[in-house]
Amino acid sequence: MTAVPAAPIDLRSVFPGDGEVATLARSIDWSATPLGPVETWPRALRGAVRTAMESPFPTNLWCGDDKVLIYNDGYRAVLGAKHPRALGRPGPTVWAEIWDEIAPMFPAAARGEPVYAEDAHFVMERSDGPPDDAWFTFSLSAVRDEHDTVVAFLNVASETTARIRAEQALRAARADAERAERRLREVFAQAPAFLAVLQGPEHRFEFANPAYLQLIGQRDIIGRTVADALPEVVEQGFTGLLDEVYRTGVPYIGRETAVMLQRAPDSEPEERILDFVYQPITGAEGRSTGILAHGTDVTEAVLARREVERLLVVSEEARALAQENELRYRFLANAIPVHVWTAAPTGELDYVSDRTREYFGVPRETLLGEGWGAFVHPDDLESTRERWARALASGDSYEAEFRLRSGTSDEYRWFLARATPQRDEHGRIIRWFGTNTDIEDRRRAEAELERLTRDATEASRAKSDFLAAMSHELRTPLNAIGGYAQLIELGVRGPVTEEQKLDLARIQRSKDHLDALVSDVLNFAKAGSGRIDIRPERLGVAKTLEAVLEMIMPQVREKEMQLEWPEVDSTIVVHADSDRTRQILLNLFANALKFTEAGGTISVRVTPLDHEVSIAVRDTGVGIAQEHMERIFEPFVQSGRQAVRPEDRGVGLGLAISRQLARAMGGDLRAESRFGIGSTFTLTLPRV
Repeated sequence: MTAVPAAPIDLRSVFPGDGEVATLARSIDWSATPLGPVETWPRALRGAVRTAMESPFPTNLWCGDDKVLIYNDGYRAVLGAKHPRALGRPGPTVWAEIWDEIAPMFPAAARGEPVYAEDAHFVMERSDGPPDDAWFTFSLSAVRDEHDTVVAFLNVASETTARIRAEQALRAARADAERAERRLREVFAQAPAFLAVLQGPEHRFEFANPAYLQLIGQRDIIGRTVADALPEVVEQGFTGLLDEVYRTGVPYIGRETAVMLQRAPDSEPEERILDFVYQPITGAEGRSTGILAHGTDVTEAVLARREVERLLVVSEEARALAQENELRYRFLANAIPVHVWTAAPTGELDYVSDRTREYFGVPRETLLGEGWGAFVHPDDLESTRERWARALASGDSYEAEFRLRSGTSDEYRWFLARATPQRDEHGRIIRWFGTNTDIEDRRRAEAELERLTRDATEASRAKSDFLAAMSHELRTPLNAIGGYAQLIELGVRGPVTEEQKLDLARIQRSKDHLDALVSDVLNFAKAGSGRIDIRPERLGVAKTLEAVLEMIMPQVREKEMQLEWPEVDSTIVVHADSDRTRQILLNLFANALKFTEAGGTISVRVTPLDHEVSIAVRDTGVGIAQEHMERIFEPFVQSGRQAVRPEDRGVGLGLAISRQLARAMGGDLRAESRFGIGSTFTLTLPRV
């Protein structure tokens, strides 16, 4: 580089300020560098150096033929341990490890082509340790003198490594939570006991395993409330029990509870006898978000026991036929699939069935009297004897769960023991009739279910807390990026070229897009953990739609679209949260605008019914293929249709969040679509 020598220059005019880099630059003997004395530098280069020094954004200049590095304080973090040795040294030497990747960019910038990259990945040596991954959003442009000669290249860079790593961790955490949920659902589906998950205070079915569906006659219940899907249980008081469990958070345990269920379409309800538990599901704040209903159908076992009890009473009343009835009783006792035993009024066993004796593998006499206690697990023996003693003293029915050892394998299994006193005509107890039912599989399933439910709850809480924290961590640098970009665009830091304005606009669009994605993820996390704040009120449909219309009209005019808006009766009122309702409607209109070509049509239809009001938003856009319709309301699932503009693409959370909000307000969100013709999304809300 050659230049006409000039009078000595005040270095502060080239390297202004008292920052570390400016101070260091003024102390360097530039005549010993490939650039030569500062006085010989072209005026355009000196001006570019001053602009870089005053910039608050990480800025670097690759100067002269050797691309000597001159940078500001903001660029020190990019260099890491390479600073301060990098100042005044050739860039290809300083960045030797990435030079092959960035070298082709300089000829392109010299030709006036825009060089810009978002989240570009490099492996860099910036510390005393091994090379490490780093990501940057940067631009590279030529600095020319008055003769249009390139004297340097301006490099404005923003390191996005922290955000990229945070996004990677976010995806990993979300994947872990989804795997835990899938595993839990697989266990639920394979459980031998019936099981269903009910969400919200209206007890809406979210999941039911095959055993539950078999119990209720394979009815279509997912997404419906208990009262709607199983109307026959309402008058029997079961919805009242669910309300109480949801309100108090205290589980309800039902033993041998009779319930009338319609097992087939158009059939009369039939009685089933169930052992079941309503277990509350709590969210991150300890409040109920749903109920887990699980249990077993014990109809056959209970009916068999009742029949044996009935026959036993008959045999006692008919002493003349004692021998015949005794044989019949013993036959039935050995036939039913449980252990059968009887005891004297004082509590000593005086009979056990063949099935009972075969399990213990000892002669019948060994079990009679108090001999059965030797086969009870030592940890269960004391409590079992105490319950038996209380039943003998009170004359009430006896029930206990304990472990019994098999004489053939020395293995303990869980059993449910029940005994009923039989009385004579004066009310005196003449015998106890008892059964032992093997519940080992049920106990194991309940233990595994409890563990997996706990793990899934912890995973969901951890996911929600992580997403909430990360939203703040991500928004702080995003706001900084947007703010500095606006300062540069307004010319606060000096004149801005048209090409630079285009680059700044791209930075702002990328920042706004990522900000919207972070908001969607945070809203979904709040919804998944039951932390949605719903404040229902009397809400006029007409005024709500007018407020939404004002917000979307600029986009409608921009795309030159037709908007068919109905006259809505001002007396139509719904019971809903104002902010959440507008959020849902804005999302539906945003989707319609996103997936409809310019010049298309969006129409709105409001239909008041007896108990609800439906608001349908229809577009003439690209539509949704039938194979995608079943999953469009699932989180992180794309609909299979492409946005008209690539920058409008999302992550697949808008519809999932909207349906959750609608259902939280007692309504719903449904979709209809024909591929290539358009889509209709219908929001229903409770009518006042």
